[in-house]
Amino acid sequence: MSPYIVIISTGSELTAGRSVDTNSGWISNQLFELGWKVKKFVTLPDDPNLIFSELQSLQNLSKEIPVLVIMTGGLGPTEDDYTLETVLKLTGKTSYSVEKAKLRLVKIYEARGKEYKDILPNVFRQTFVPEGCKTLDNSVGIAVGFIENIGENSYLVCMPGVPSEMTEMFKRRLVPELKKLYPRENLLQKTKWLWNIGESLFQNDFIEPNRNEFFKDAEWGVTANRGYIKCIFQSTNEELLTTIISRLESQYPKIISDDVFQFVHEQLLKEKYTISVVESCTGGLLGKKLTEQAGSSAYFMGGFLTYSNELKSKLLEIPIETIETYGAVSDEIARVMVDGLCQKTGTDYGISITGIAGPLGGSDTKPVGTVFIGIKDPIGKTIVHHYVFPGNRESIRENASNTALFLIYQSLKGKDV
Repeated sequence: MSPYIVIISTGSELTAGRSVDTNSGWISNQLFELGWKVKKFVTLPDDPNLIFSELQSLQNLSKEIPVLVIMTGGLGPTEDDYTLETVLKLTGKTSYSVEKAKLRLVKIYEARGKEYKDILPNVFRQTFVPEGCKTLDNSVGIAVGFIENIGENSYLVCMPGVPSEMTEMFKRRLVPELKKLYPRENLLQKTKWLWNIGESLFQNDFIEPNRNEFFKDAEWGVTANRGYIKCIFQSTNEELLTTIISRLESQYPKIISDDVFQFVHEQLLKEKYTISVVESCTGGLLGKKLTEQAGSSAYFMGGFLTYSNELKSKLLEIPIETIETYGAVSDEIARVMVDGLCQKTGTDYGISITGIAGPLGGSDTKPVGTVFIGIKDPIGKTIVHHYVFPGNRESIRENASNTALFLIYQSLKGKDV
């Protein structure tokens, strides 16, 4: 039986509006992809009475149904970190210090030129967990996570609130434990990405017409991202999932993909292709995305950040007169940018991006969001794509850099770009 899942985020900075809770949405999306649905989110301030009351009510609920509570925050060294003491009160247990975490803490201090005696007693609070719990090692920070039994087939998971620590702990430590606690027998999943289409349009054009045929025996979900949506389908019927994906591919042949970030990385390595970039409005985002995975130095040679017309001319040898004639944001300039780039770098692939990220700079003919992306492939063919991306400055830049990766994906797949 699937558990009743509740995600709790603690922190007065969250309830006061000083910080935004990104953990809950991220965890919920990860759980859905694993085959579990979250029932509700709860955000609480650093108030031990409120935290205890919420946990106690969920513990009472576990007498009726399996409950899984995932709580982030409150495991730090300061006096407003109440998670451990609240769990001890809930379970009636005592705590102990995890030796591995204590040694890690000491090594971190020694690396900073400090000694054991320099470590304040409250800092060691992060190494304590309830007796008899399942510990979750923290490979990024100090605070130890843990899993505590709160009823029959019911568990409370406590993890740090720092996103980098939480995500690493969730993926490497928690997921294997959850699969043991709540196995999803025969549940299969297929995922595809669709580009430059909204969630509502996808539901209207694909889900609704196929609801009776497909979605009585299959679950579906969509995660919206900058430039694409991730479409997730789950069922115990493999043939049904295959039919759904086939229908999706036939309906959206030009905008469908797998995980472009992973595919581009793996395929560039496999084909031994090299790539370089020249960016204007994206300010280096594409280069960042291309170098996020280990091993990218085998294919990413570098590039240019030509934000000004002067550097476009100086570094890529584009005549200023050409820029003035067509405008820096144009098909023609995106084309000569990528051609100049490949002449300078000699890479198999070249990508250029020039656009108007806003909030100023737009016009009737070239509104904010106008972006031109040029791609030069290994056979020397150059194609420029014109987009008008919605949203604010950050959204436009993310859309442009993600879409550039999709164009590389299409080219590597041998599809027309």
